[in-house]
Amino acid sequence: MKRLLLLILLTIPCAYVLVAQGVLDQQVSAEFWEVSLEEALYRLGDEHDLRLSFSNDILPPKVITARFEQRTIGSALGQLLQDTPLRIKELGGQIVIFLPVDLEFTINGILVDASTGERLIGANIYDNKSGKGTVTNEYGYFSITLPAGPVALDFSYVGYGTLSSDFYLMDNQRLDQQLRSDLQLEPIEVVGYKPRVDPKMVQSGGATQLNMEQLEQLPALAGESDLVRALQLLPGVQSGTDGLDGLHVRGGGNGQNLIMIDGVPVYNISHAAGLFSVFNTNAVKSAQLYKSGFPARFGGRLSSVLDIRTRDGNNQHYEAEASLGLLSGRMTLEGPIQKGKSSFIVSGRRSLIGWYLQPLAESIRSEEDRQSLVDYDFYDVNAKLNFTLSDRDDLYFSFYTGKDAYRNRSLALDTLFTQDTSVLEPVPFLSSRSALEEMTWGNTVTSMRWTHLFGDQLFASLTASYSGLDVGITYERGDSLTNARSGSVTDRYISIGRYFSQIDDFGARLDFDYRPAPVQSLRFGFFATRHLFEPGLLSLELVEKSDTLRQPRMQARAISASEFGGYLENIWQVSPEVKVNAGLHLAAFQVDGQTYSSLQPRLIANWSINNRLLLNGYLSKMTQFVHLLSNSTLGLPNDLWVPSTASVKPEQSWQFGLSSTWQFGEGWQLTGDMYTKYMSQLLTYSEGALFFNNWESNLTSGTGQAYGMELLLEKRQGKTTGWASYGLAWADRRFPLVNNGRRYPYRYDRRHSLTLAFVHVFNEWLEFSGSWAMNSGFAFSLPQGRYQVFLPGVGSINVVDYGEKNSFRMPVYHRLDFGVNLYIETERVRHTLNLGVYNLYNRRNPLYYNLETRYVTEGSEIREDRRFSPVWLLPLIPALNYSLKL
Repeated sequence: MKRLLLLILLTIPCAYVLVAQGVLDQQVSAEFWEVSLEEALYRLGDEHDLRLSFSNDILPPKVITARFEQRTIGSALGQLLQDTPLRIKELGGQIVIFLPVDLEFTINGILVDASTGERLIGANIYDNKSGKGTVTNEYGYFSITLPAGPVALDFSYVGYGTLSSDFYLMDNQRLDQQLRSDLQLEPIEVVGYKPRVDPKMVQSGGATQLNMEQLEQLPALAGESDLVRALQLLPGVQSGTDGLDGLHVRGGGNGQNLIMIDGVPVYNISHAAGLFSVFNTNAVKSAQLYKSGFPARFGGRLSSVLDIRTRDGNNQHYEAEASLGLLSGRMTLEGPIQKGKSSFIVSGRRSLIGWYLQPLAESIRSEEDRQSLVDYDFYDVNAKLNFTLSDRDDLYFSFYTGKDAYRNRSLALDTLFTQDTSVLEPVPFLSSRSALEEMTWGNTVTSMRWTHLFGDQLFASLTASYSGLDVGITYERGDSLTNARSGSVTDRYISIGRYFSQIDDFGARLDFDYRPAPVQSLRFGFFATRHLFEPGLLSLELVEKSDTLRQPRMQARAISASEFGGYLENIWQVSPEVKVNAGLHLAAFQVDGQTYSSLQPRLIANWSINNRLLLNGYLSKMTQFVHLLSNSTLGLPNDLWVPSTASVKPEQSWQFGLSSTWQFGEGWQLTGDMYTKYMSQLLTYSEGALFFNNWESNLTSGTGQAYGMELLLEKRQGKTTGWASYGLAWADRRFPLVNNGRRYPYRYDRRHSLTLAFVHVFNEWLEFSGSWAMNSGFAFSLPQGRYQVFLPGVGSINVVDYGEKNSFRMPVYHRLDFGVNLYIETERVRHTLNLGVYNLYNRRNPLYYNLETRYVTEGSEIREDRRFSPVWLLPLIPALNYSLKL
């Protein structure tokens, strides 16, 4: 009996195994003709009394045509589920069809404009099934790894309609997509809207993406839309009066901004001494400003990064655009070399200022009894070629060149009389005041770039580049008093400046963008640059009482240097609410037998509290190996780019901050930011520096700090869009050989700044725009006195006593601009007319104060009369620009 019971117990599991195996081994016969996979499974189960368990949501949209004759169920299901990620498993007498939880596939592709083929930078890709998303990089490439099964992707970009794509993910997939501009879409009814934090905002962490279309709509100086002037309307970005003197971001200098055209640094960004920039908006595709939370892939400057990408050109059809304004004329040609595969774009701009500057100067100077010659001209050219070599390879050639030339010569003659007791008649004296200013400067930037997609998750870019700058400045001022009878020079004052700077950079860079999982993205790369500097600088003041003038000479020391390094940037979605961008930027600089190295940590942390509120924290260390030296005295700017040397150390900065972004209402967004920045080993000229061909011996290094708060309120939807910004900031400097070593306010320590900008669209052919800016006056120094110092071998030198450094303040700056844009569409031509006024209420904002010398007669003596007079630059100026596009 016991043996029988034991046999029964041993037989039960064996029988269970046989039954279980028998379910999949059971023979079936079936025939299906063009039915869905769902229907085939239901029929197979019903006809053979099978217990099939599955969810309809995981079934791909597959059409089945098959015939089985005495096949096992396992074999039959294997054929039905062929080419799908589905798996089968027997469980408790039933057959379960399921998706493996760890099975993932990668979707990658390129996102472009449907009408032009332009790559879209920073576009959003979002999966509504998994809640995961990504953004396109600077080449329009994206890659996202998602669980196998159904996906529902939304592709969106500012100014474009959203494209949805629902499909079943069963394998790695290449998915190139085209978005259409909102202007090309038929009217639709919005039935629901659920705002959420923009994934792009989380990805970039501190970057401001300029809307190029809105930039063209804003009021412009004399009708010339300008990228840098638009940036100056943002909080934390300062400029000189009327936009001169470049960009000063969060207490930083003009030379502390990394400004790139297609990934290549450019050293000078100004036309017309800073009235507007070298960036032709007709050729610019995107512009992104980083003033905090710097990603590890950027380095070399302390205060900001401006990443400008030029247009690739229309690869679908040919287009031509021409425009004419009060300041310049522009023309752009673009089109396909091979339709859909390659394209070109050429855009040029030429100034018109010289046509009316000379007559205007002559009329003004004639009222002052002066003879004058004033001429100014500039041009710039952008060109780009791009070729799609395969679905994984692209080749780009990018080129920019531009040059400015300015000349201003004036001469004023007066005759004065004084009484000499030894003669009966008054003695005539000839007073002569002359000035000469000559400036030429220009950039050349070229690059060749190859991009390649390795597999489905690794994107690479290899770049060879050249960037060059050539600057030459001559500055002379003279006042003399000559006895008209004897011809002898009674008194002469001469101020001479000579500046030139030539820079040549040859660079190579290799960048990788690796996206192994939806929650992680790795960017890493390597770079090397060979710098060649030839800076020259001389400034001299002479007081002479002779008939001959000593001409000073100047020589420059050429310096070569090598810069190289690498970076690693890890973007990690820690949780659905938290995202971290952590990285390291490693750089080294070799010059004069000295090697400087720098390890720069970067951290950006984002916390999405809900679908409307986002918090950001950031920390960045930056190192700068090349420096822009500025003479802070009033008058003609004479900036000089120089490298770190054995005696000049690199500049350093640390920046910490916390910001928040709140999306509310219909398209409204409020951003607040608090920051602190510490800078060390900053460079400036020592007080009383005489230069004399050796700029290194006339420098002093010190520290600086900046801190403040910024608010930005934006309206991004509706007929009226725009923003209001406010900045509260402090910035100072401290140098051992300046201001007796005491801390003093930085020139651009402007306590308050407030800007308003808006665009209102009345209809498809008419829109109105306006902007108003108000800033505290910047700090500057005025001479308190003058005395002479005699230097052996040099002579008498006039030394100016400025008292406490930057102890004066310019008046509060404010200005109102407005514009009207009219669009006229014909069958083949689009006409655009921009009208407006710059400085509507004619506010006289002083550019600087000029110290003028005149000779006046008092009784029997002639004496000097020196006085400060404000110099205004831009009064009320009408704006006019007409363009047509074919």
